[in-house]
Amino acid sequence: MMKVITAWLTLLLVSLLMLPTLALAAVPQIQLFMNGKPLLTEVAPQIVNNTTIVPVRVIAESVGSKVTWDSKAKKVTVDKDSTSIQLFIDKTSAMVNNKSYTLEAAPSIINGNTMLPLRFVSEQLGVKVTWDEITKSVFLYNTIDAASDQPASIFRPEETVKAGDPAAGDKKPTDQQPAPGQSTSAQPSVQPPVTPATTIVQGILLKGDTVSIKLSDKATIKPNSFQLSGPERIIVDLPNVKLDPLMAAKLNAQGEAALPDKSDQVSQIRYSLFSKEPSIVRIVIDLPRKSDLKLTDAQQTGEITLKLSPATSKGKFKVVIDPGHGGKDTGAISITKRNEKDFVLSLGKKVVALLQKEPMIEPIMTRSDDTFIELADRAAMANEAGADLFVSIHANSAPGETARGAETYYYTEQSQDFAALMHKYLIDGTGFPDRKVKQDRFYVIKNTTMPSVLLEIGFLTNHIDEAAMYQDAFQNQVAASLVAAIKKQLNID
Repeated sequence: MMKVITAWLTLLLVSLLMLPTLALAAVPQIQLFMNGKPLLTEVAPQIVNNTTIVPVRVIAESVGSKVTWDSKAKKVTVDKDSTSIQLFIDKTSAMVNNKSYTLEAAPSIINGNTMLPLRFVSEQLGVKVTWDEITKSVFLYNTIDAASDQPASIFRPEETVKAGDPAAGDKKPTDQQPAPGQSTSAQPSVQPPVTPATTIVQGILLKGDTVSIKLSDKATIKPNSFQLSGPERIIVDLPNVKLDPLMAAKLNAQGEAALPDKSDQVSQIRYSLFSKEPSIVRIVIDLPRKSDLKLTDAQQTGEITLKLSPATSKGKFKVVIDPGHGGKDTGAISITKRNEKDFVLSLGKKVVALLQKEPMIEPIMTRSDDTFIELADRAAMANEAGADLFVSIHANSAPGETARGAETYYYTEQSQDFAALMHKYLIDGTGFPDRKVKQDRFYVIKNTTMPSVLLEIGFLTNHIDEAAMYQDAFQNQVAASLVAAIKKQLNID
């Protein structure tokens, strides 16, 4: 009898000890989204005094700010443009541009990660923050990203000047003016409300070489599609639509579901709610081999049809080489007072001369002389030509003379692998320090429909870089490297 009582008491004690764990497990983890895309964190966001605190890396990377740490003072400084925020570990006092604020939750260190109050820091930097109680999600809206038709970079004296900035004669903000979409004060800027999606994806059906997407109404939906290799797949994004509850219920922990259907042309079809605000449904068609796609808009039928066909052998690959600036737009001025527009034109001509020797490639130049071409015209030229690749060539500059090295920019997902490849060959060709591959909204790579990159060859404001960049031998070497990368991208031996 005593053994039974002892066993019963032991079981009861274990059950009581497990209760907090079970209760904790039932609490859903907070999800973070920046402009509709999920943000991943090493330490899960937590709520303290009704305030969401997140790892400092989320602030640094998602908002595009610079974060520094003073271990002696246990102080975190977040800088972006003309805003400087100072926060102190375990203290509710904060400073924004020397003005005092009191926080509802103090910054803290959890599992080695510095955790900051998300709403306070984000809104001081012009990022709108909303909370969805149903899904336990925080949605961040970067107002600079919302200004999609603006040049990709806004000049400030303390920052590097990037290609895509307004021409010298154009109007542009000074360091005292707010960037597009930013507030002129510490208050968060206001964005237009996101239009809620009313059209519902009710089903996806595969029949042979045709994929049909059933919609709840006859709304005009214009899908966006692009292809990726390694493995071969076609991505179709449907803007301003949401998933039928029955389809949404099949999403796995990663937010994706797969259909059982397959055919000779299709290995698998997957779908997900790619973005919640704005609502975007993404459909991924996995392919056994590269295929061409014919896509119809949903207008009168309430149905989108995707027709797959074997990839046709085409004629020459069209590659657009875009020497930046030109004419009235000199671009950056070098340390010896030479113009960026002249350097990039010279290098661009050398690249094209080598491409012309390739029987499978038809090179196209956006400008072949000292002519000013609008950014929109450069992108339109590539799109209208049905180009396969777009390469914009630029040179960098900075306020001081120490910055040097090469960097490569891309914008669209389909351009990411191309950018990595081009950058590897660019570093090999220049021998310059590696400033990495980066994503930014430069107009010409944002508004071209093919894989597109923007290359910053080196810094004209640095003695070492500039001395090499205007030498023919250096330009010939870089041109050969870029052409080798282009050929590899196109699978040309």
